[in-house]
Amino acid sequence: MSTTAPSREAMLDAIAAGRRADPLAPVTVISPSHLAALQMRRALAERGPYAAVRFETLPRLAELLGAGRLAAEGRRPLARPIGDHLAERVGEEARGPLAPIRELPGFGRALRRLFARLRRGGLVGGERPPEGVGEHLAEVMRLYGRWREAIAAFYDEDDLLDAAADAVRDDPAAAAELGAVHLVPTGPFSAAGCRLVEAIAAARGPVTRVAEPEAGDDVRILLAPDRASEVRAAVREVVVALEEGVPLHEIALLHGADDGYARPLREAMEAAAVPAVAMPGLPLVETPAGRGVLALLEVALDDLSRTAFIDALSVAPVRRELPARAGTVPLRIGRWDRHSRAAGITHGIARWREGVRALNEERRAQLDAGRRDGAQKGWLEDEIAEADELLAVVETLWARLVELHEPSPAAEFLRRLRRLVSEYLDTSAPGMPEVLAEVERLGTIDAVGGTFTLARFHRALRVNLEAAAVREGRSGEGVLVADHRRAAGLRFTRVVLCGAVEGLLPAGPGADTLVPDAAWARLRAAGHPLVEDAALRVERRRAAAERAVACGASAVLTCPLYDDGGARDHYPSPVALAAARRRDPRIATATELRGHPGASWLIRPPSPLAAHLAGPALDRWEVGLRAAVRRVASGSRAPGGDPLARPLAMLRARRGAALSEWDGNLAALAGADWLRVPEVVSPTRLEHYGACGFRFLMATLLRLRVPEEPSDDETIDPVTRGNLMHATLEDFFREQQAAGRPGVGEAWTAADEARAQAILTGRLAEARARGRAGLAVFSRQDERTLRAELRRFLAEDTRFRRATGAVPHRFEHPMDAVGPGGQRFRGFIDRIDRDPATGRQWIIDYKTGRPIEIGDDDPFDEGRRLQLPVYLLAADGAPASALYWFISERGDFGMAVYAPDADREARFAATLAAVAGGVAAGAFPAVPGEFDEHWGEFDNCRHCDFTRICPRARGDDFARKAAHDGVRPWHGVRTAATAAEAPAP
Repeated sequence: MSTTAPSREAMLDAIAAGRRADPLAPVTVISPSHLAALQMRRALAERGPYAAVRFETLPRLAELLGAGRLAAEGRRPLARPIGDHLAERVGEEARGPLAPIRELPGFGRALRRLFARLRRGGLVGGERPPEGVGEHLAEVMRLYGRWREAIAAFYDEDDLLDAAADAVRDDPAAAAELGAVHLVPTGPFSAAGCRLVEAIAAARGPVTRVAEPEAGDDVRILLAPDRASEVRAAVREVVVALEEGVPLHEIALLHGADDGYARPLREAMEAAAVPAVAMPGLPLVETPAGRGVLALLEVALDDLSRTAFIDALSVAPVRRELPARAGTVPLRIGRWDRHSRAAGITHGIARWREGVRALNEERRAQLDAGRRDGAQKGWLEDEIAEADELLAVVETLWARLVELHEPSPAAEFLRRLRRLVSEYLDTSAPGMPEVLAEVERLGTIDAVGGTFTLARFHRALRVNLEAAAVREGRSGEGVLVADHRRAAGLRFTRVVLCGAVEGLLPAGPGADTLVPDAAWARLRAAGHPLVEDAALRVERRRAAAERAVACGASAVLTCPLYDDGGARDHYPSPVALAAARRRDPRIATATELRGHPGASWLIRPPSPLAAHLAGPALDRWEVGLRAAVRRVASGSRAPGGDPLARPLAMLRARRGAALSEWDGNLAALAGADWLRVPEVVSPTRLEHYGACGFRFLMATLLRLRVPEEPSDDETIDPVTRGNLMHATLEDFFREQQAAGRPGVGEAWTAADEARAQAILTGRLAEARARGRAGLAVFSRQDERTLRAELRRFLAEDTRFRRATGAVPHRFEHPMDAVGPGGQRFRGFIDRIDRDPATGRQWIIDYKTGRPIEIGDDDPFDEGRRLQLPVYLLAADGAPASALYWFISERGDFGMAVYAPDADREARFAATLAAVAGGVAAGAFPAVPGEFDEHWGEFDNCRHCDFTRICPRARGDDFARKAAHDGVRPWHGVRTAATAAEAPAP
């Protein structure tokens, strides 16, 4: 039925020779892709004239042979949106094991993929499930039959192939124009495709099947440190090929089954100024237009989420003027982000209204207070106006988006969406016409009475935008950049294949989410050999990987040794291992290949930096990097400075054992005016230095702040809980003090408790208005806990006051005191109680977190607990004790009392002096503390705002540098606080 040609090139030679004997004899070459057809046509043209030789894909050939028959039956092409929509509709009828999941959003699309799998396997609907396939596949086959009935007025690609096969069988003369037929691998993967090839062979004689290419011995392997280095190294191999004289169109840059390679490869080629032809091109979902339309819809899907709203304005090609209640207002992304953040907006139109109005009420109160005090705060008027504009824009947008939430006929839904897009997006932006064309394509479901909800449309549009692409470059005018599965039928002088990683090249069989693989295997064994089970998938993917390597006369396989974060190892793929074994038969495993030393056929740069320094430079940045490396190594400097020398110096210093300027050693700036403890400082800031010098540098000296992101916490967060309790107690005690209460030893009454609870109720209402009270279903439990803790506190407070004989004297008392080293401390003390008989004071700091112990040997916790001795300075010489009062069930309402004595006062003074000395010396090491396995974070980093800018290996870095002289001044704080011996350098 068929004959076998030795190779693709031999086939082309034979066709060219046949042209010389009979120039007009028809010949048809069935190509696996349009790109392969174009390449073979060019290769044949180099051999001579090729009149009457056609290169067609099998679906295109089927269209020429069978489309007329289907048109005569009144059937139309099945647009993908129609097929998807009807699959969702049929999915609603799911029974048995699929019934519980039929309402899930992706169920219809998953069914659509299974239906295509059955159709490729040769099933046309209505077949009886073979015994043993199980109830899942049986139900899928039943739904498939229903779906085939629903699309009876349409035809898909397999229907077209079947119609062409029938046309040729019914009238062999219909294939007369094909002439001699050659089939280039991969060949058909579907039963309908095989039927057509068999029909052509029966009508025209044997079909010549071209042999699969075989990989040569000229295969090299590159083991890169990470993917970023791998991508640049792969492009460098392209540049090397060009320098060797290989034409652009004779080079292919392919990648494994990870779509994450496509964008960085395109970007690296662009940076290297090498023309590229990306296949299929830039996906529309990655264009600003595609991302913008999706982001606009996601604002509604996320219930007007603040982050979704700001993201949409940031990524979309938005108009400069946006609709508001009456007219338009200028786009102000940065200001709107700041206002909505300050208002504590999370999501929901109600939260937007409450939050912005509450924020503006606060600002108006500040404005009124400023006017009373004679302070000029006119800028607040601008802030209020901008926030009002923001709310007007949000409410207008929400009114448009709400229209899309209701289920609507496709035509009506698209009409509303077109208005939304025209009002908010620049329809002339690059890529927007293509995106809008995909939007219109989804409207084809109107032909079957289809409707859209916003969620359904968003899912469908995303799928379409992921599948459609904007072409980049013309075939033959640049290096091909594509997935390795596009290599079928192609030949190149040089192939660079990225992502030769175990599991990606070849890819695994994938997961079967609805039907067990055993069911597919049973169906395949029951007379449907082209139904894909895991074994057939693996076989096809292995063949695709081998084909990609073999499509080049020479090849380079690249593999990253680690993922982008450096946390997980990668191993070379079986394809790379097979190539390595041909070079060195002693290599038995991927692990051995991974650890193999470099060789002429194995390239392995030791680090990402080293990868940038080998081979031709790709771009101006890399040229500058290499020059900077030479200068750093020689100690010379570039005229006018070198922006790359400093990062290189940082890498070298951070990997060393010395505390350098890149690790927090600012000793070179010692004596600078700003390098000192501020004249006015809070005790908490000094505690930061005792824990981590770097945190003190960032927060206190450089005054950096991390913007707070509003969040929809399920419960009241710990900070808000503490603020609520503090504010409630302050209000309560001030009221009672104004009434002359409590007296010495006076107990709180039930009426007092009721009043305290009422104050807490008001504070909770304020927190809810600002979105800080958690979800209602959980916050009620939090409120009950807070009320119970308030009730117990009043009882404990009565006991405390009766034991001390003191009465509450000051609340949120502003402290302004001078320490023993001359430092000036400012802050607020939660409460000061005073004994009216003796004048003795109890200085109280409320804590709602975990308990803290004050040890006799280390009362200052190595310099990390200085708050209480500082608070004692507010006693102005009167006898006093300072204490933490843990006013929560977590702390069991216990106390940690700091009682001063001569030794402690001396150590306190020495600790303050050590902090001042460490800061003046410029010692600011990043100290992460112990690693907490429970939280997966270092102790000092868990609540630090600056953990994201610290090195990933901070624990190892500090351990390596802790004994350096540059850290000694910071160690001095612990030494002074504990009266321990100083650590050896």
